[in-house]
Amino acid sequence: MIILRDDLFPTRILLVDDLLKEEHISSIKEDILSSPKRQSHSKLQYEKPYKELVEKIYAVAQSYFDDMMWSVEDYQITDMWSNLLKPGESHSLHTHSNNILSGVYYVKTNETSTIQFYDPRPQTRILIPKAKLDNKENSQTWFYPSFVNRLIMFPSWLEHDVPVTQEERISISWNIMFKGKIGSSEKYQSAEF
Repeated sequence: MIILRDDLFPTRILLVDDLLKEEHISSIKEDILSSPKRQSHSKLQYEKPYKELVEKIYAVAQSYFDDMMWSVEDYQITDMWSNLLKPGESHSLHTHSNNILSGVYYVKTNETSTIQFYDPRPQTRILIPKAKLDNKENSQTWFYPSFVNRLIMFPSWLEHDVPVTQEERISISWNIMFKGKIGSSEKYQSAEF
């Protein structure tokens, strides 16, 4: 008997640790905490304290596109904002519409804080056998710990939430969209942004 294993329709998520130097993290944290708002405006990508983070986001996005073997003419960060959650707060289930990639970067968090993703295939919830061991292949949800100086990039359509946090959590989120022509006119599947 020959058994072959093949994973079909995976969802790509990139995790990058130790992204920035400590001085950049401190500068970002100081800027966020200087505002009385819990959520900043949506154009942080143009502000000086975020310059190094923006450069890293672009590099990771390019790595994502290369890894997916996508031919991408150009792309840009369309929105970028900070979030401050106090102990006992959460962020409900959502997606990031009108973009191709989204991400989060953790400025301040603790080892119990996570981001949780949901299987985008509703059919997987029709019959759920008891698992001997929960893993990414048999779960309808999966979480990643939120470590300081960690970046997580994922498809914008992937549903996610932030469970109740035990301590203050500061993060920066963003969206990325293509610029220029994507797809192929020969396959009747093209668009221009």
